[in-house]
Amino acid sequence: MKFMLVVVITMGGPVIGKDELTLELRIPQASEVECLKSADTFKFALPVISMDTRCEPRKVGEEPSIETV
Repeated sequence: MKFMLVVVITMGGPVIGKDELTLELRIPQASEVECLKSADTFKFALPVISMDTRCEPRKVGEEPSIETV
């Protein structure tokens, strides 16, 4: 796995009167082409949830993760 699909999910905000919560998911992908194809599946927006995606080269020893940002 040479690339990481990074998905940033932001939930909440003034629309529903809650503080924003941002999560970052890092999902391993075999190639840049596969990563870009996977990134397209995450593109949608709702009033209380927004998503942003990007592909990054995987760092040595980097593991899949879910983190609060």
